[in-house]
Amino acid sequence: MKNLIKSSVVVLAMVLFCASPLYAKKDKDKGGGYQVPPQITAEQAIASVKSALPKLSAGKAWTKRGKRGDVKLEVPLVLEGKIVARVRVNPASGEILTKGQRIQVQQAAVSPEQAEKAVQQIIANLEVGHAWLGKGGEWKVPLLVKGAIIAEMGVHGQNGSILPDWKASKDATMFGR
Repeated sequence: MKNLIKSSVVVLAMVLFCASPLYAKKDKDKGGGYQVPPQITAEQAIASVKSALPKLSAGKAWTKRGKRGDVKLEVPLVLEGKIVARVRVNPASGEILTKGQRIQVQQAAVSPEQAEKAVQQIIANLEVGHAWLGKGGEWKVPLLVKGAIIAEMGVHGQNGSILPDWKASKDATMFGR
């Protein structure tokens, strides 16, 4: 009887141990875990970003190397001392790149200071696009110049506050001057 109980416990432990990763993987394949429903609407998230636009400024630009040795030039958008988005600048010409646009340049012809000035000049002309729901119930609100998305800002889905861009903050710390 004791052997039957021991072997049942061992089998149950093995089933639980093996089944947990399988269920976790299935959830991950569906887009990952649960999402907290937002308490604010998309319109309220857009209004939060619109009210933050006059307080935005260009931070200190940084350069980094891509996997193929290409130069990437990025300028953070700063709100109340926190990086809330990043804008990519063409290191060869100084033009603002749209989100997702990639340039293969081995040498930067534009200085970080020139990139900062270019971004500072467009801040007054930024427009706000339609929001979508991101991970964890936060709203993503695109920033547009002449109809093209150049960056996006995160808005807390519960209280409407502008969220810091942690990845851009990390890059600023690692590659900043």
